[in-house]
Amino acid sequence: MGIGMISARTIWIGTAALSVAAVAGAAISAGEMPYAAAGTAFPGLAQAICYTVLRALAMVAGAVTLGALVFTVCCTGTTGRGRVGVDGYAGLRVGERAATVWAVAAVTLIPVTTADIGGSTTLALLRDGTLGPLLEASEKPKAWVVVALLAAGVALISRFSLSWLGAATALLFAAIGILPPVVVGNAGEGPGHDYATGAVLLFQPALSVCCGVLWCAGAHLRRDGAHRDAVIRRVRLLTGGCLLVAALTGGLLIALLLPPDLLLTTGYGRLVLGAAVCGGLAAALVWQAGRMRAHAAALFTMAGAAALVAVALPAAAGVRPAPAFAGRRFSAHEAFIGFDIVAPPTAWRLLTFWRFDIVLGGAALAGIALYAVGVVRLRRRGDAWSARRTFSWVLGCLSLLVATSSGIGAYGYAMFSLHMITHMALNMVVPVLLVLGAPMTLLLRVAPAAGRGELRGLREGLLEVLHSRASAVLAHPGFSIPVFVVTLYGLYFTSLFEDLISYHWGHVLMNVHFLIVGYLFYWAIIGIDPGPHRLPHLGRLGMLFAIMPFHAFFGVVVMSTASVIGGRFYTNLQLPWGIDLPADQHAGGGIAWVAGEVPVLIVVGALLTQWVAQDRRIAVRTDRKDDTYGDSDLEAYNAMLAELARSRR
Repeated sequence: MGIGMISARTIWIGTAALSVAAVAGAAISAGEMPYAAAGTAFPGLAQAICYTVLRALAMVAGAVTLGALVFTVCCTGTTGRGRVGVDGYAGLRVGERAATVWAVAAVTLIPVTTADIGGSTTLALLRDGTLGPLLEASEKPKAWVVVALLAAGVALISRFSLSWLGAATALLFAAIGILPPVVVGNAGEGPGHDYATGAVLLFQPALSVCCGVLWCAGAHLRRDGAHRDAVIRRVRLLTGGCLLVAALTGGLLIALLLPPDLLLTTGYGRLVLGAAVCGGLAAALVWQAGRMRAHAAALFTMAGAAALVAVALPAAAGVRPAPAFAGRRFSAHEAFIGFDIVAPPTAWRLLTFWRFDIVLGGAALAGIALYAVGVVRLRRRGDAWSARRTFSWVLGCLSLLVATSSGIGAYGYAMFSLHMITHMALNMVVPVLLVLGAPMTLLLRVAPAAGRGELRGLREGLLEVLHSRASAVLAHPGFSIPVFVVTLYGLYFTSLFEDLISYHWGHVLMNVHFLIVGYLFYWAIIGIDPGPHRLPHLGRLGMLFAIMPFHAFFGVVVMSTASVIGGRFYTNLQLPWGIDLPADQHAGGGIAWVAGEVPVLIVVGALLTQWVAQDRRIAVRTDRKDDTYGDSDLEAYNAMLAELARSRR
């Protein structure tokens, strides 16, 4: 039988049966071992199988949801009113059904995971009434609470929205929703967990996208959907890039969590090896689809099935402790921040002691490379691009790299004062430089416009986002100013900071939040990129001066606060050279107070420059109009004077 004759239903049913058998078999073969290694009671084989299978089901359903929405947003056309077409509607329906399964599985996993951690069965936990205290004490069940809420939101949006922007919003929620279970697992524990957490934050979305995109692409080609060649090309580009990212970050995860000699001798290693083989098979099938376009539907379907197994097997492995941690004692530094800090910070150590931030450091390097590609393309086309914008963007990306990956970022995990330097850089300095680099304007000039009857491209999607109602809300002073202020006071003067700094994903979340909030605020003030209607320059200047007292007062409050912010975490960290926590906090408050002054001067200078440039452009346009059509204002004024003189006579 040729590959074109293989039924898609046969492929998916066979893959689902194989995945369930593999996952259940892994739980049976492991038996009590994972629980003994973790130091918890064995809840029974039935409970262990239920937990493992449900976890794999939830991760696969989330992957299909995410991939289906990516296919809808990137590989289907829209109508003239911004609504998805027939092919996009089909993708939304797949996303809706998968998200419903995802939400139900996540809700079920809340008590099941809690019982698994407590060494009990779910029924016994519900009968004894101990679900609440155990749920409060563990982060893993809480992760499924977050997933359930996001998955339900994705299902509702996919059900009731037919717009392209609605699909893009659901895509954002789905991308966030697949992350909580993996960041609280093995990747967030033990030595090197700063690298492992950063790697899994890229690995999980990259692998998950392939599963749903290939599923929808195979169905699209089987029903002879529109733009066949363009869809094949885009799917290969999307999945090829995602599989490359998954291979690189997955290799790093294996190096950190699985010693080479345990790859074949442990159940954890065999599951990981099986996932790697399935990922490689998916990549080979996707590549072959470009050469055998007549059979692309079947090849994409088989590649999606292989990607499904590649998602399910690591989900099953995630219920076991990583072999690299077996029988190993961790220092307090390794347990809390992932690496040892043995000496106090000096100028030399801040310059030379680097811990590369895979998420934001990688984004900084990728930003420089992509920006350079855009500038080179413009110049080859004969178009000019401001050197000042290029310099500002590159300097902003380098500042982001230094703030998160150098000794400043590394010591910032352990010291409040260094953390405050990172915060101020990401919130006040880096966004200003990035905004002045005008990345969206560059992208719009480089990206080609989609022709009539073609699939919408990156340019069209970006313009729709920039001119959307959501962008208008995000750039509005009524939103950006309160969020900017709440970020300072709501984070540090509540228990939220203490909760977040205990985990590396919490550090990443804070840093990403600082960067996004700062970018949105300064985009509304000095943004060059197109977007919603902005305030006049005088109003923007008022926005800037409105925020300054809040920022200065925050620094003063931090310096004068008697209680130590994040005191429990910093005390448990046990820095070997000893540190005066109140004095370190006082230094952090001073940094917050002073750090806002220089960026404000830069912003004021940029704003005044833009103001003068706009007045000059208006004057030039007015002069050109007067030279061509005459000075209408002057003529109207003279006519009025003549009429007054006539009336007096």
